[in-house]
Amino acid sequence: MTLQVQPVARRITAVAWLPPHAGAAYNDARLSFVTGSGGKHRELALWTTGNPDFADSTTDEDQTAAAATLAARVAHDGDVRGIAAVSSQTIVTASSFGTVSVYQTDDGAAAAERARLELRESMTAHRFGDSAPAAATDVAVQPGAAASDAEVASCGEDGAIAYARAARLDALQRFEVDSTAVTGVCWPTSTQTAACTRAGQVKVFDRRAPADVAAVLIASQTAAAAPSSSSALAFECIAAHPSQSFRLATGTNAGSVLLWDTRNMRAPVIEAFNVHRASVWDVCFDPVGSSSSFVSCSDDASLAVTQWSADPASSSSSPAAADMDGSPSSSPARPVRHISSFFNVLSVNCLDVCAFTRASVIVAGSDSGNLLIDKVPASDHHFRLF
Repeated sequence: MTLQVQPVARRITAVAWLPPHAGAAYNDARLSFVTGSGGKHRELALWTTGNPDFADSTTDEDQTAAAATLAARVAHDGDVRGIAAVSSQTIVTASSFGTVSVYQTDDGAAAAERARLELRESMTAHRFGDSAPAAATDVAVQPGAAASDAEVASCGEDGAIAYARAARLDALQRFEVDSTAVTGVCWPTSTQTAACTRAGQVKVFDRRAPADVAAVLIASQTAAAAPSSSSALAFECIAAHPSQSFRLATGTNAGSVLLWDTRNMRAPVIEAFNVHRASVWDVCFDPVGSSSSFVSCSDDASLAVTQWSADPASSSSSPAAADMDGSPSSSPARPVRHISSFFNVLSVNCLDVCAFTRASVIVAGSDSGNLLIDKVPASDHHFRLF
């Protein structure tokens, strides 16, 4: 299936799939996701799109390939810098005004009601030393926790990470962890967070001792990670592997994605994949199948699906994987599927890969005012990705 480009007249800056209402997989023909925008139109939007798992015939596939349908829209306080789903009916957002907000959502499918997207609570999480609001840059939800107990982690340009339960933002805790902007945060496990910075560092924290840095991971600048010796390596985003908690991915300002094996925090194994020509704004491990690929998007107006290992257990033992001194080695040739369109010429800012379907379904947003949707049915997954 080819890339679907849908004009929405909004600069899409964040996107997240919603989990199904019940069970571990969708049981209907529609998928739901939320987008956030910035600039002139600061808002959240709830969308539905066809589930390719139900495309059993040509006619059905044509129907599920239809454009995403707008279900609800609501104004947002500031540019939306990040979205994370707590449950099928609760999401959290990060704002350029430094706030973390909780929204209630309902696509209307369960009870033939009108879809809704409503603000429940908002709290300023990030401030500079003079008390001026600092832009929040990302937000992530604790995995494996019930929606009523799940904790939210946000990061910002104030160099801080803030934690709060999604059910009670007013109990927020804030910790300064860096002197530069913290650009991304994720939860490798339910008790561990990892954050990346514009100084080219990954910092790991134990939530049980949040004021202390458990580890600082640094990728030495090499030709594999930066285009020239004069370039400063900065990290723009970070992602945790869905099943291998020791594995992280970071996107850089040089167009590369660094894959980290952190089983030895003192000497992490790092592999560099030079898949883009400009800054990588978002990266996500593909949860479909063996999770041995990742998806990235870039300022070069493209998405890329990269197979980093046919056998996930083999990469860390490969002699060519990386140097043990923390310097990323250039990856051997790996299959990469680049996704772009003549109708989308500006930066692709954000992406998410659906974890609730057998097919690989990617949704992304761009500065061109487009939604980008790529669906590869499960039967074609291994043949059409690479």
